[in-house]
Amino acid sequence: MPDYNYWLSGNPDDVRLQCVEISHPAWSKVYRIVQNHADGVTVTHEGGFAYAYEYVPLTIQKGTNSDDLDQEITIGVGDLGETFPKELDAARASQYSHIRPTLNYREYNLSDLSKPQLTILGLEVTDYEPKREGAVFVCRAKQMNLTKTGETYNLDDYPTLRGFV
Repeated sequence: MPDYNYWLSGNPDDVRLQCVEISHPAWSKVYRIVQNHADGVTVTHEGGFAYAYEYVPLTIQKGTNSDDLDQEITIGVGDLGETFPKELDAARASQYSHIRPTLNYREYNLSDLSKPQLTILGLEVTDYEPKREGAVFVCRAKQMNLTKTGETYNLDDYPTLRGFV
């Protein structure tokens, strides 16, 4: 839920920092990237631990509605075009090849780096497209229920429904 007190009484010149954390058990490190702070930044996560984020050119496109369970973020990463293909090859060759990379997205205000203003955790990287200057990741919420339950009603099996359609 957005912090409305900040928007009503906060500093209008404050900068919103967009931070992306991408990880996989087989990767050499957890990639922590900030979009709009050229010097990098150290922020405090929800658990109270501080982490350093390095600057990498990013494009971040969030889904149309963050209030539903079908959250989606598309991340375009520049300057890591040589790094991510090696990491993905290592993930495919490891014992963790069945696990997809995970993305955590956080937004901070530059005036308060002690807590995130927006947090989206645990998105799976479902699509990866390498580019000459970088890579594009499409990240979606994990599919929790892959089975259908209930009974399907159609006009062939229940012709009396035609009056309600």
